[in-house]
Amino acid sequence: MLLDERVQGWLDVPHSERPERLTRTYQLLERSRVLDALVRVPAREATVEELELVHPASLIEKVRAASERGGLEWVGPEARTSEGTWTAALLAVGGLLEAVDRVAAGELDNAFVCCRPPGHHASADQAMGFCLFNAVAVAARHLGGRVAIVDWDVHHGNGTQEIFYADPSVLFVSLHQDDLYPKGSGTLEQRGDGSTVNIPLPAGTGDLGYQYAFKQVVAPALRRFGPTFILVSAGQDAAASDTHGRMSVTTEAFRAMARETKLLAEELCGGRVVAFLEGGYSLDHLPICTLAIVEALAGLTPSWERDPLELDVPTRLGDETKRAVDAARNAAGL
Repeated sequence: MLLDERVQGWLDVPHSERPERLTRTYQLLERSRVLDALVRVPAREATVEELELVHPASLIEKVRAASERGGLEWVGPEARTSEGTWTAALLAVGGLLEAVDRVAAGELDNAFVCCRPPGHHASADQAMGFCLFNAVAVAARHLGGRVAIVDWDVHHGNGTQEIFYADPSVLFVSLHQDDLYPKGSGTLEQRGDGSTVNIPLPAGTGDLGYQYAFKQVVAPALRRFGPTFILVSAGQDAAASDTHGRMSVTTEAFRAMARETKLLAEELCGGRVVAFLEGGYSLDHLPICTLAIVEALAGLTPSWERDPLELDVPTRLGDETKRAVDAARNAAGL
């Protein structure tokens, strides 16, 4: 009986990857009136054939069947389903594909896709880390051509890396907290055929460290690759108040990364860039960081001139961070 009570208590704790991540974000977009300046694109459900651009039928059926059974069910390491998961997963992938198609057709300049669940930990045949299907990987395969993926989630996008590890047509650049999750993933040595660029950063890197990494590694890697389209795995769990990382990044750093990515897209591929929400689990900070990203992509005046949470974050580039970025630059041959 005691064991049952403990299990029930565990189940009653809200999961980090929860619906409020989206509802809180949409509330802020509406109340800031930013949403009024945007084109709203309804998400559609991805087809099974679209999922099969990356994932085998066995994984797709595993997720579908588990979701339709209705209860909480594990389908991979730190990845579980419940009632409604199947529909949410299809909308996340399909929503990204709809946005990508509209940007590719010139109907939109760029886009931010605010859907869940995230996807960058999902490999071709395994769900993992809150991720069921890898939406960004499906979008890259759907697009074809030379696609660059920039992943600034605090965790390494191991699933995306694995899917494209031997594919020279897709550049994968990941900025992440060193050896956070998954353990042993995202090291400098993991280069694939040369189109995988990992930038493992020390805890506490902060805004200036991310700025330095963009200047020294991300921008040169994108320019060398010459993409026809840029996808962003936009995880805001590097935010200073997020419980899932220790990177001390503020709202304005996310704005700066989005702005820089937009400028790179304008320089390299006609402005074609679409960002997809990955992680970000602080219900207070995630909406503000996402708002800043959306404002940067849309070219809107910032709603705030500084981080409204007034967090105590590093104000100088640390030596350890500089060494880490320089090592990533050297490993990538930039």
